[in-house]
Amino acid sequence: MRLVCPECGALASATAWANDASVRQFLKIALELPWAISSRALPYIALFRPSVKRGLAWDKSLRLIGELAELNRETHIQWDGKPARPIHAEIWGQALEAIIQRPPRKLPLASHGYLKSIAYDLADESDRRREVQHNQAEASGSLRADLAAERAEKPASPEAVSAMMEKWRSRRRS
Repeated sequence: MRLVCPECGALASATAWANDASVRQFLKIALELPWAISSRALPYIALFRPSVKRGLAWDKSLRLIGELAELNRETHIQWDGKPARPIHAEIWGQALEAIIQRPPRKLPLASHGYLKSIAYDLADESDRRREVQHNQAEASGSLRADLAAERAEKPASPEAVSAMMEKWRSRRRS
């Protein structure tokens, strides 16, 4: 049985793919990614394919999926000297989807730079919306009520109390 990858065009038997360590490692990493990323990983990685006539080498695919997994492990993203913003798998998935739907004119991609720039813009917008909501809740007084209710529900651990006290003491000393 010969299998053709719909994204990269690689043609090989099912046995050959199963015997290749790079393929197995690639699939392992891809399956461990959150659905928002893994469902878009193959079409995204296909944008790195050298040309229509050539497939993407599995070693390069493995490197790319590993870099994508590393990006997902980051909790914040910083781009082009701008302030760091919180980021999560859903934002990475939205950035991947945006690139897949509207790929850059110049292909193949050489790095994840374009993905990072789109992800940063999405994370920045998400952080802006969260901050606006926080400020509105604070101005209306509902933030204090929410915090008070949260504190009433969750008593602070002794370690947390000690940490808060130490922080307070260090502020008073300076």
